[in-house]
Amino acid sequence: MVHLTPDTLITGPKATERWGRAIFIDLGAAGTTLAVSRENRLPRASVVVTLAAQELMRLSKAGEKAEHIVLIGSDVDPTHHPDFREISDNVRELRNKWFPRAKLVLISDDPQLDLPETRIALGSYDFNVVRLESGTAKTYSAMTGKKSTELGALIKHLTHVERVVVRAEIGRGKIDNSTPSEVKNWMKKLREVEPVEVQLTTLKGRGKPSDSRRAVTQSVLDKVAEDGGDELGTTVNVYKPGSNLEPV
Repeated sequence: MVHLTPDTLITGPKATERWGRAIFIDLGAAGTTLAVSRENRLPRASVVVTLAAQELMRLSKAGEKAEHIVLIGSDVDPTHHPDFREISDNVRELRNKWFPRAKLVLISDDPQLDLPETRIALGSYDFNVVRLESGTAKTYSAMTGKKSTELGALIKHLTHVERVVVRAEIGRGKIDNSTPSEVKNWMKKLREVEPVEVQLTTLKGRGKPSDSRRAVTQSVLDKVAEDGGDELGTTVNVYKPGSNLEPV
């Protein structure tokens, strides 16, 4: 059981590849004390907000600088927290008070966009970063373990979310989202979503032929980025293989 303190919940400011100097707030740390309930071991909203207030005030008064404040989930997607909207509203107010120049970022691999409360909460963020790396329902199901029909629902919901940043890990192998047809269909989905940025990376290491997914070459990644930039008319950034875009 993790005892909650500002240090366990909040890290940074630290230098990052994508977010510059950033502060990270971990909303999805499971197995903590002062949890929501016996069944749900995520930290209580009141605890998250209190600790965030204490730490952001301390950092601000110490003269620390941050370009972004990033909400993440180390064990559970942050949007799965039962008080996600309440926490989002409060963190936005704390940002406004202590780091008014910092952008507020949400990183979500599995956003619960079917919930109205989640969709409303996303309005608190300057950037909503979501993982979307499949062009077809079959590949989506293979990569996520979800029903293939859920891809269409995800795209539909994302078209109503503002300031979306899409990130994708491109790989080949048994589960391959690097083929021309897969990339073509993926870009069609992105045109519907209209992201303000696309973040691309691939897997770390060469991998084995038996692996379900392996890294693509830098040239393949660069080609996807170039085609994506031309097709979508938005910024496409490539990060080093295995890059973790929300380091904690």
